[in-house]
Formats: sequence, C-alpha cells, structure tokens
Amino acid sequence: MEVSNGEGKNKTESETKEIVEQIPPEFAIKHPLQNRWTLWYDNPAGKKTTAEKWAENLKQIITFDTVEDFWRIYNNIRPASKIALGSNYHLFKEGIEPKWEHEQNKRGGKWVITVSKGKNPKFDIDNAWLWTLLACIGENFQEEDEVCGAVVSVRQRQDRVALWTKTATNESAAKSIGGTWKRVLEFSDSQIIGYQSHEDSMKTSNSFNNPNRYEI
Repeated sequence: MEVSNGEGKNKTESETKEIVEQIPPEFAIKHPLQNRWTLWYDNPAGKKTTAEKWAENLKQIITFDTVEDFWRIYNNIRPASKIALGSNYHLFKEGIEPKWEHEQNKRGGKWVITVSKGKNPKFDIDNAWLWTLLACIGENFQEEDEVCGAVVSVRQRQDRVALWTKTATNESAAKSIGGTWKRVLEFSDSQIIGYQSHEDSMKTSNSFNNPNRYEI
C-alpha cells in the first residue's frame, strides 16, 4: 500500500495553476455581437391549426449576444435535421417575434430556399441553416437593419430555410440581401430563389405557397 505525504497534491495544484496562467487572456474574453438574438422553436405536431393555436406552440428558448454563447447553444441543441417533422427553429433579433403580424414583420417578406432530402450530401439542411445563422449574427448583409431573422422548417419531402426582411416594398434592399444570401449558400447564378411577402401569407394563411414578388 502506498502512503501519500501530500506532496503529490501540491504538485498537481501547482501544475494546474501553471497551465491556467499559460492560457492566453483573450481566450477568457467573450466577443459581443452587434445585435442580441433570440432562438425560438415550435412543433404543431403536423396538425393544421389557427394562428392562435400556433402561437401557443411557439416557445422562446434563449437570447444571446456573444459569439461564444451562440456556439454553446448551437452545439447543445438538436441539429435542424433531427427536430420533429413539421417543426421549426426561428432565430430573430431580440424583440421581434417570428410572426407575420408582428410590427417589425407585417410589412416585410422572406426569401425561401428548399432543400430536398438526400439529393446533395454536401448541401443539406444543417449546412444551409448554419450558414444562414452565421450570416445573420455576423452582420454579413449590407442592409442589416432590414434583416429580421431566419426560419428553418423540417418537412416530410423537403425542408426549407427562409430569410425574413422588414420591408417587402424595398426591392433594392430585398434583392441585395437575397444576393448576399445566395453567395453565402454558394448558389450559382442559375439557381433562382424567390421572395414572398408576409401580406400574401396572411391573406392565404399559407407560409410558402404564395407568388414570388421578386426572384434572383
């Protein structure tokens, strides 16, 4: 049987202190984002529902404002591809609810892309969603004030990612944002994406099957 005289403990504590002192001080600093962002989730369980019932399913998960907190959250929740069919993640600037009728959204619209399941393993819904999130929190858009947030929707046959903007009638800003998003997603010029207004969505009570106001 070995008998410890306590020197090993002191040595371990000394080594730990030395390692901590060697960590660059910038590693302990959090890097603030320009905006605070809130992550939301809803799962209507595949049932058609009223706006009121849908709002009851919408849950606010967390609000963050640093790069480190974003990654802490992202790495500890299910990826988009693993959430329930029919459910959605929403990432919006703090104070903006992911609803058509919200004051910051009701005059706006959204760019939409569809991702077919299993068609292109290099471009799946998880990559599309992550690249969109990074573009939003990283302020990649020249008209950043027009960006409200983004939504990923997981469905049976194909998934969708939508990028919401504040003003549907601001064609130049909308197209600039859409063009930047296409570059972020590494789309070619021949890949066309469409922009739909929330006003049309509210009239039809349909999220995606509305005429495109713009295409790029």
